[in-house]
Amino acid sequence: MCRYVTHDYKSHFVCFDCRKAFKKAPLPDWARQRGLDSACHQLASARGARARPQVEQRVGTTYDQLRATYLHEVGTCPQCRAPMAAMGLDFRAPKRADLEAWEIIRQLHAFGFAFVGCGCSVGYLPPTRLREVPDFLRHHQRPTEAEQLLARLASTSARRNSSS
Repeated sequence: MCRYVTHDYKSHFVCFDCRKAFKKAPLPDWARQRGLDSACHQLASARGARARPQVEQRVGTTYDQLRATYLHEVGTCPQCRAPMAAMGLDFRAPKRADLEAWEIIRQLHAFGFAFVGCGCSVGYLPPTRLREVPDFLRHHQRPTEAEQLLARLASTSARRNSSS
């Protein structure tokens, strides 16, 4: 079983300016400290469900708004006060002096990659050399919303044509 199911681990954040990583209280702990644990639990449970609008109206906020407030409060570098990047629970920071590794992580983050997994694996190994980043990004390119919509339309059209 994946380890993140049984325990709330601290979230990993990085400051690319300082090249430092910090572990911060996870969202449920942060919410509990502010008396928002019930709202957080209700919103997390209702995500993606048809009941979500009723839950959001009842608690007076959305899960995305709660998460944005959390990230704003805990996602500031304690050293330089710059915004930090949320990197996921499976992130391992490179040594501060390893400029190439930090640049790789920065570029991956800029393209939406974080180290979010189940505690077993994040599903990919990041490149170890800066020159490998473009190939990695091409290989792991995620389709845009428009490309996903076009693919769904094409498959629907193909199904209709094959059934005629």
